[in-house]
Parts: sequence; structure tokens; C-alpha cells
Amino acid sequence: MKILAIDASTIAASAAVAEEKKLHGEIFTDYKLKHSEKLLIMVDSLLKNLRMDICEMDAFAVCNGPGSFTGLRIALATTKGFAMALNKPIITVSTLDCLAHSAFHFDQFICPILDAQRSQVYAALYKKRGNVLEKVIDEGAYDISSWINQLKEKTGNEKILFSGDATLKYFDRFAQGLPGSALVAEASIRMPKASYAAKIALEKAHRGEIQDAYTAMPNYIRLPQAEENFKEKER
Repeated sequence: MKILAIDASTIAASAAVAEEKKLHGEIFTDYKLKHSEKLLIMVDSLLKNLRMDICEMDAFAVCNGPGSFTGLRIALATTKGFAMALNKPIITVSTLDCLAHSAFHFDQFICPILDAQRSQVYAALYKKRGNVLEKVIDEGAYDISSWINQLKEKTGNEKILFSGDATLKYFDRFAQGLPGSALVAEASIRMPKASYAAKIALEKAHRGEIQDAYTAMPNYIRLPQAEENFKEKER
């Protein structure tokens, strides 16, 4: 199965084409990016460099969140456009799962964190058990203090590798709250990448976990601030 995967869930963006045993190519950028202007150009450039046509794709994968509301909408709209035009399936991938799999070879705890603003992070906790990455704490929007307490309870004195766009912003707080345990992932695996989304999507496709342009939805976890304010006014 040949998959085109895209990610725009953070300030970084990427596109990749992969099959079961091979990553054919990937474009990644994390610099002065406007997703609405660059994402289609990235996909077009990738396919041209690979001398492939989008019609060759058997399915499309997309990171559907959590993350930037605007980035998620752009990535999903782009993916749905491809899927509808070619009548092909969509496989959605959690941004946090994508980040965790990029650190798969780390043998202690893996904690991807994305900036949810208001001193909160979108986060989950993972640990490798054999050849499987097990989710120890489900993804959610957590206050940093409460998340540190949950990590203490689950990890003991083991090392925790942090990745994601909130890592550098909040790492001092995690290092203080988890003395001797908190580690920063190296830059090459600190942001989500479409190549890992493609890997997860291929595994999900073989399990029959596929969607289409009508059923694939963003996973915001938390309502946008404007919607939360509106609901507060209605109460």
C-alpha cells in the first residue's frame, strides 16, 4: 500500500510518501511557515521529486490532532480534497502517537507535549513493551502541575523523554518537578513528522482502521477559546 501522509498540527509541517517496507521521501519544514501557503506546494514538490503522481496513492494519512486548530483544519481539508477527488480512504493519526513513535527506541518513558496555551499541555505518556508502544496515560489537556503529579505517580524514578512543541517552553518546570528524570528529545525527533504518521497509518490500515472524507474528523481534545467563552455566556 502506498500512502501520502501530511502533518500541519504544529508550526512545523511535513509530507511523506511511504509503503510498508520503504519511506520513499519526505519534506519537513519548521521555519516561518504559513500552512495555507506552503502545504500544497510541499506535496507537489515531493511528488515531483519522486516522479510519482498523486493518483498512484492507495490512501492518505493525516495527523488529526491535538495541535493547532488552524493547522489541523488546513491539513484535514487538504487530505479530504485528495481523498474525495480520487475516491481513496483516509487514515487519521494522533499527533501525540506520531511524536511518541519517533522516539520508539527510547527504552523508558516517552512524553510528547504540545502547547495548549493557558499553562496547559496536550499530552500522553508511553512506554515500549517489547515491540509495542503502550499508552500508559491517555491523551488529554492537562494543567502542567497536575500533569507533573501524574507523571511522578506513573514513572517513579525512571527517565522521561519529552518531545513536542511545548518541550523547550516548559521544560524547566518539568525538570524542577521531576528532578533527575526529565530529558529533552534531540531536535530531529522533537516535532511530529509525516514519515512517522505514514508508518502508523500503514499499521492501522492493515487492521482495517480506515475512514473517508466524510468521517475523518479533527481531534481538538479541547474546544477553541472562542467556543468556550460562548458556552460560558450561555450558562
